[in-house]
Amino acid sequence: MGRGQGKKQRLLRKDFKGANRRDNTWDEKRSTKNKFMEPSDYHNEAFEEYYHVQDIVPRDEWQAFLGSLKTPLPITFRINGSGKFANELRQKMESDFFANFRAGPIMLDGEVVDPPRPLPWYPHNLAWHMNFSRNQLRKLSWLGEIHEFMKAANEAGSITRQEAVSMVPPLFMDVRPHHRVLDMCAAPGSKTFQLLEMLHNIDANSDSSNGSGAITPTGFVIANDAEPQRCNLLTHQTKRMCSPCLMVTNHNGEQFPCISAVAANRPPPGNSGTSAIPPAEADGGSSSGQADDVMLFDRILCDVPCSGDGTMRKAPDIWRRWTVNNGNGIHIMQLKIALQAVRLLKVGGRMVYSTCTFNPIENEAVVSELLIRCSGTLELLDVSYQLPELQRCPGKRQWKVRDKHQWYNTWEEAEKICFKLDPTMFCTPEKSQLPLDRCMRILPHHQDTGGFFVAVLQKVAPTPNLHDPDMKHRFTRIISAGPSGRLIKMEGMDPSRGASYAADFALQAAEQAIAALESAETAAAEKAANATAAAVARAGLALDAAQENYKHAKRYEAQEDKKQQKQRRQQDAAGAAAEDGDAVAAAQEMEGVEVDDDMMNAEQATAEAAADEAAAEEGQEDLPEAGPVPGSDAAAAAATNGGGGGAAAAARAEAAADGAEKAAWTPSWVRGGGGRGRAGGGKGRFRGIDPIVPVEDPSIISMLIDFYGVEPDFPLATHLISRSIEFAYPKRLYYVSDALLSLLLADVSESLKITSTGLKLFERHELRGKEIGRCQYRIAQEGLPFLLPHLRKQVLHLGAQDFMRLLTEKNLPLIVPQTATIAGDGIQPQREQQQEGAAKVPSNQAPLTTPAVVQQLDNVESGGAVALLDESAAKALGLATSEDSGALAANAPLAISVWRTRASLSVLVAKNECEQLLDKIKAAMQKKGKQQ
Repeated sequence: MGRGQGKKQRLLRKDFKGANRRDNTWDEKRSTKNKFMEPSDYHNEAFEEYYHVQDIVPRDEWQAFLGSLKTPLPITFRINGSGKFANELRQKMESDFFANFRAGPIMLDGEVVDPPRPLPWYPHNLAWHMNFSRNQLRKLSWLGEIHEFMKAANEAGSITRQEAVSMVPPLFMDVRPHHRVLDMCAAPGSKTFQLLEMLHNIDANSDSSNGSGAITPTGFVIANDAEPQRCNLLTHQTKRMCSPCLMVTNHNGEQFPCISAVAANRPPPGNSGTSAIPPAEADGGSSSGQADDVMLFDRILCDVPCSGDGTMRKAPDIWRRWTVNNGNGIHIMQLKIALQAVRLLKVGGRMVYSTCTFNPIENEAVVSELLIRCSGTLELLDVSYQLPELQRCPGKRQWKVRDKHQWYNTWEEAEKICFKLDPTMFCTPEKSQLPLDRCMRILPHHQDTGGFFVAVLQKVAPTPNLHDPDMKHRFTRIISAGPSGRLIKMEGMDPSRGASYAADFALQAAEQAIAALESAETAAAEKAANATAAAVARAGLALDAAQENYKHAKRYEAQEDKKQQKQRRQQDAAGAAAEDGDAVAAAQEMEGVEVDDDMMNAEQATAEAAADEAAAEEGQEDLPEAGPVPGSDAAAAAATNGGGGGAAAAARAEAAADGAEKAAWTPSWVRGGGGRGRAGGGKGRFRGIDPIVPVEDPSIISMLIDFYGVEPDFPLATHLISRSIEFAYPKRLYYVSDALLSLLLADVSESLKITSTGLKLFERHELRGKEIGRCQYRIAQEGLPFLLPHLRKQVLHLGAQDFMRLLTEKNLPLIVPQTATIAGDGIQPQREQQQEGAAKVPSNQAPLTTPAVVQQLDNVESGGAVALLDESAAKALGLATSEDSGALAANAPLAISVWRTRASLSVLVAKNECEQLLDKIKAAMQKKGKQQ
């Protein structure tokens, strides 16, 4: 995942205002700290000494290892998807862009230009490696063309720029279309994109229909990250997949919530056709297998935050910043994330643990501790036979632990004097007997890549009660957490006793160092001096903890008294309600008490580095009252009425024209934890996000079905959601798959903090003072490939020349017949239509006059529509789609969302998307011309 969950904040305008404003001056110290590093600066004695002792690299390869870390990382990219389109793109690159290298080596300024080559271990040659310098790109124009093509293709979604070793973990997960997949630390999203591709890799003959006739996976992918801004990046990176099977959540990985398995396996309400297939049924096993009966996942990727020294080639500033504490400081967090992943993994499920660091403290130490704690219920798989051309080193069975002062072999040796170490870091005789050689460590000099570590594990039996690591070896501390300053007590060792022992040890070690110096035993003197420094540092930690506890003691006691009083009041109220026979009220009151305790315990169990973040996320919000899983009668009624909603839609349009406002409907359920716009002033569990509500208004559903001619078997009425309950007509409407809808309904307590979910299908179109037509929703471009096969109205088929003209000019004038009335625009005086139509035709543009198109326009109403490259034209150009195109937007039919008025046809997509489609058509025309 990278080098931890950094807390670097953006500079905002408010930082330069008010009493606490920053000086708007140049900071020379700050600028020199982050100055560009020269290759001569790529040196760190502590780094070299640490990995020498750990014996990570064979001795005879050490210089090659260091040399590769000091060279820039080559460009690598992956062709998205599979099947026909991926193969055609690969062939195009090989024939059009890489043909210049076939004649032999190319020399430039005395250097050989490295030819592009496929990564030998990636399936079907769909991943490539290029290593061009800036000088070569500048002097060889055709190399520049390759570079520009890559940028355009990456933006269009045809390829993904991704580090080679980052592509490895998903390849070992064996994701199938029916799997529930969790990516626990997903940002920036390249691996999530791979997982979605695998989920959508459905055979054309497989029975994976969602009842809509579309081949949609019955599984889903949850992409989680701890940072809200990185969650937004995740959403942006994955929207090119056009997948209704993705949910993005914002939780600390070690605190990812559990959802009821019973409710999650329930078919969604009002579903027509086949319901979602629970993964347990698809695998032939039980989805419970765990005492708490929580929803379990078939596949979990734990690409945990790490110190990131395997990324030195693309982030050379790590040379300057690397210390041994970088990895030691996040070991516990990594272990907690992995333990939570095991809890959430179903029996028979597969989990991949990975990092981009060489450090055994973050790698083998975590994996071995997992295996020990799971007591034989977790198996480390041997995957050496998979990807045979991927060069890898086996995992280590022995390693040492170091703090910033000295090395330790055992926890007993380090326990009372070490600086910020934990017992789970150490190799024990039991751990050394584990098959840790089945792990794999990828070194940069073997195949010109970055560094990486991968371990593939499988759950073979229900796990015992897994507890987080005991932190009582650390000093007891009372710390202030969260923006409210609430105090949290982290139980541990008495700081006074720890300081006393460390001070005594430091005196003894100092005496030993002096004695060794007097006897000229330099090595012994150095060792004793290091032990003295470690003990002094530990005594300093104890002193800091004691001072902090003394400072907060009185306020913490008052806070705890207040909390206990609140709990007693809630219990008394619950008891009174129970005596009155109000069992529902009693259950709700007691739930409030239990949730509060759970949140406090979870926060106390977190590492010191994550305490602020955990409290900020879950500290002050109250849980909403849990209600029964509702149905969706209103939506089902709208689906039943189906295409008969034309009168209702016309009435709504007439009311809107008269200026009347329609009242917002009351949703039957709310999920996602957001608090904005909740009825009665209620607030959600999480601040700053919108809730998720079903779109159940019959007038909206029937309007969409009638206007766009949505097929009756497409579950629009039951699977549409919105992120707003404040408006009668929400801004955006999203479609979720059966599996995600079941998951949402199961999350009654709203424990999931959902950043985004589903696929945006419709967006409210706003034209102030202009005609809207009888449907104010337009089709969103990102959801168009998914929705297009189910539309029977508002689709305009254009020939290649007309389609290219629309993409180029963005707005085409239309000729409105003087004696005709546009479908759906209502009956108006003929003279008024002529004047309005004539006024809108620009004098410098020729109107769209192709007879076949003009005839189609008679059946296209004013409002949202789709302009589609005609099927015959697409086939002639070799651009016809096929069933193996998956959910990738770049492989979808050539279609765009447009807005049709009486006098014009306007494009509703971004300029760069139009240019990409134009380039695709022009390239196909050139190819056809060469063939002729």
